[in-house]
Amino acid sequence: MKHLVSVTTIVISIVSLLFLPLGDVHADSKTNLVPMWIKHNALWWSQGKISDSDFTNGMRWLVENRIIPVEDMVEITDSTIIPDSIKKIAYSWSQGNLTDGEFISGIEYLIKNGVVDLDDNFVSKITQERLDQASVKNETKKSVIIIPVFTASAYSEHGFYSYYEGQCDLHCLTSIISAHAPLGYTTSGKAVDVLGSLGYYTLTDIDVDKNPNVLLQYDKVIVLHNEYVTQKEFDAITTHPHVVYLYPNALYGKVVVNYGTNTMTLVRGHNYPDVKIRNGFDWKFDNSQFEYDAQCKNWKFSNITNGIMLDCYPENHIEHNAALLKAIKDY
Repeated sequence: MKHLVSVTTIVISIVSLLFLPLGDVHADSKTNLVPMWIKHNALWWSQGKISDSDFTNGMRWLVENRIIPVEDMVEITDSTIIPDSIKKIAYSWSQGNLTDGEFISGIEYLIKNGVVDLDDNFVSKITQERLDQASVKNETKKSVIIIPVFTASAYSEHGFYSYYEGQCDLHCLTSIISAHAPLGYTTSGKAVDVLGSLGYYTLTDIDVDKNPNVLLQYDKVIVLHNEYVTQKEFDAITTHPHVVYLYPNALYGKVVVNYGTNTMTLVRGHNYPDVKIRNGFDWKFDNSQFEYDAQCKNWKFSNITNGIMLDCYPENHIEHNAALLKAIKDY
């Protein structure tokens, strides 16, 4: 199977780094990232002086040197034919006779038709190198993620959301706690896998609730989509001095736990017991408004009293977003 850099990634990267004036480039970009031979290649390729392979190797060079990031991969069909119209576009662009947008349209054609592709070994090599940069396995400081088992239990069948959707009565606001419930999109399953593989320690909501002081053993705490937590867990997290709030809508609903019956019950939040109640802790840093931004196109962290907060829901992107993983590591 072949893969390639996504159309969006290629287009945005080329626009940002190759075409736009320096004042429009991202603040941390540097000058002369793209050598002039890329544009020369476009001219020579259009004149038949270099092969299709030489031209597309220029695109691969941009990827290999991190100018075009390998983040999102898409599967496409094979095609090795580059029509003359694309060469005319490349020539006109190299002479300054076409707009950047028109040249990008030509590049889009190459991408959509699988001309600029990356084989599995190439992708694996680049991805592994970038993940290695985000690893904390050799770090002296200890960082921990909190696995949202309470939230997983709330989302279980006949759980809190059955009540919210009007499918059952108040009985559904008490759920069995499953410490090993499958983790998915709503419970940061990919983040748990990815961050765990990078060397982060793990705790569960249960661990923190039973022993809130356990967080003091760690230099950095990473909160995932821990939407439902107890008061003790909330206090332990919000008083820790170095927290990464990686998912919006965390610390949203207050629950109480009965370990004798292995159950948890919602007591406040998510429009309960009054429809006017949103955050169950009245937390001033609640950022649930960002929960539905799952694209994370222009993600950024904002500073709060005891840490930083991401302004989008990263579940679909964290696996390949080396920049985000590096930002988590560096905080």
